[in-house]
Amino acid sequence: MEPVRDNLRFALDSFPEAGTEFEFVLSTSTLMPYLTVAAEGDPDGTPNLVTSLRGRLDLKLAGRRLIVKGQFSVKTEMICARCLSTFIGKVGDTVDEVVELGEPGGREAHEDPDGLVRVKDGVFDLAPLVAEFFWLSWPVRALCRPDCAGLCPGCGANLNDGPCLCRGATATRH
Repeated sequence: MEPVRDNLRFALDSFPEAGTEFEFVLSTSTLMPYLTVAAEGDPDGTPNLVTSLRGRLDLKLAGRRLIVKGQFSVKTEMICARCLSTFIGKVGDTVDEVVELGEPGGREAHEDPDGLVRVKDGVFDLAPLVAEFFWLSWPVRALCRPDCAGLCPGCGANLNDGPCLCRGATATRH
């Protein structure tokens, strides 16, 4: 296995015929441009990454297709869907994708049908693909903990901190 890489750019003309397997660490500064683009300018949609994104990928060329398999994980700040508290959660998933790279050995500009991997001057970058998998693995309803009690519907108190004393709710957890 190759040593840890700090980017996901590869030159087609020097890509190993047998493929390559490697570990990678993408710093927040390297990954953030791809995640910000995915959020389309919505500042609330841009994640606050707490750690670098770490993973392992196995790449194999099959003609003009690149077979990508592996996994990744990163810790990021999230907002609980029940109590609205900020917490640190983990986002991670497996990667299993086949990407079109254009003509074999071609150095012309090419973009795969999903627009995630581009070949330009004979070099392809998999960071946009990993960013897409990041967004696909983002939880629909993030919870700070499985037994989160949420907010009181009467006064809005965080019931994880204990029972509220408002008239609109009982004195016990909801």
